[in-house]
Amino acid sequence: MISLDFIPPKKSYLFIINFLLGLILALSFEPFSIPFLSLFVIGLFFLLNDFVYKNLRSHYKIFFCNGLFFGFGFFLLSMYWVSNSILELDAELIYISIIIFIFFPLSLSFFLGIMQTVNAFFWSESNSKIFYFSSTWIIFEYLRSILFTGLPWNLVGYSWSWSLKYIQSVSIFGTYGLGLLTVFCSVCIFSFLSNNKNKSYLITAILLLFLLYLYGNFRVNNYAAVYSNNELRIVHTHLSQKDKWTNKSIDTIAAMGSPSLITVFPETSLGFDPNRPKNWIAGYIRKDEGRFYNSLNYMGYTYDKKILVPFGEYFPLSKLANVFFPENLFFKNELTRGNNDQIFSSNISPLICYEVIFPTFVRKSISKNTNLLVNISNDGWFGKVSGPRQHFVHAQFRSIELGIPMVRSSNKGVSGLISPIGEILNTIVSRKTTYLDVKIPNKLNTTFYREYGNFFAYFLIVLFFIIGYANRNKSGN
Repeated sequence: MISLDFIPPKKSYLFIINFLLGLILALSFEPFSIPFLSLFVIGLFFLLNDFVYKNLRSHYKIFFCNGLFFGFGFFLLSMYWVSNSILELDAELIYISIIIFIFFPLSLSFFLGIMQTVNAFFWSESNSKIFYFSSTWIIFEYLRSILFTGLPWNLVGYSWSWSLKYIQSVSIFGTYGLGLLTVFCSVCIFSFLSNNKNKSYLITAILLLFLLYLYGNFRVNNYAAVYSNNELRIVHTHLSQKDKWTNKSIDTIAAMGSPSLITVFPETSLGFDPNRPKNWIAGYIRKDEGRFYNSLNYMGYTYDKKILVPFGEYFPLSKLANVFFPENLFFKNELTRGNNDQIFSSNISPLICYEVIFPTFVRKSISKNTNLLVNISNDGWFGKVSGPRQHFVHAQFRSIELGIPMVRSSNKGVSGLISPIGEILNTIVSRKTTYLDVKIPNKLNTTFYREYGNFFAYFLIVLFFIIGYANRNKSGN
């Protein structure tokens, strides 16, 4: 039985412990990907909540602060690379980079702080907290994915990226559903470690984890790739931002395009020139009536990026800023969001940069005829390690969810081909500008997630709240 009575009843100690737990949770994700670590950390976080509820007054405030410190530690280590974009823009802006390094993870941590306030409201002596805690975690991950333009980066489901077999379950549950089961299994295990009367919860968690592995093992071992006869070329570049749009760089990149093969180029790698061979999936900046778009062309179709990066590609409230600062060009050089009703080649679904991290958006962007997901990106803003590798993992999950292969072409990131079950068939992580010719595997007939989206995740959230309510009323707490 785990007891936390050794923790001094002093709030500052609790905050430090939660901050450290957040840091440790970040080690569950790329580039560390320590197996099963998320189960351990989330379980301890749950026990700390129980300790606070049973031993300290004003637990609402402490829950909030614990969530804030936990979130700050997690986002600080797992997303530190965001601040690198400022240094790539101008190394002399290091002071802004430091501000972003601190305040960006701090702002995201408020989601966990508010989540903890909700947990404090539902907490009790009964086991209802197991179900409330699991559901609330995923609800706030979903809110983080949609509010303030949304940022579904490093959802807890991605902590399984180390195991191709475990992540097969996103073909049924989606990434949110896998995250919900992760939190639930963790809490069930640690509820037993703190109270051996909860043996049934331990058995449930072990059974769920075993079934997830069994499903993944069956799916991976029974998948036989069937390849189309057509080859495709993936161009990979390794260029700094200041060199990327020089005539020499653009000419070098364009020279790698094939006159016969479909050729995929990284995001905005071909500058402002849209006049390229039709068989090229060419990333460029499109100008139309004084507006600029992050775009790609293919077979006469044009796709304009629909989800822009806030403060990178557009500036929230920029129209208001232009009223007060009409001479400031900083707010006038933003990109324009692409129209939702764009028509593109029916067998290819284009995804520019971080559009690939939005599960629901990607699912809605495909049609029945979609045979290939194409993600072009410029990861040169985000350093050499964590950011680019996490981005690639997000792309991998989209292929598994939908059962559709993905081609990814990146600058200074990870380029390659992902199978419809998420297997990495070919990769380029070279520090050279190069290309790779590949054959594309056929997509799967369908997946549950492709047909029904996050149905299971929503169903489990509602079910857990019903069970939690019944459990709490039964115990009288």
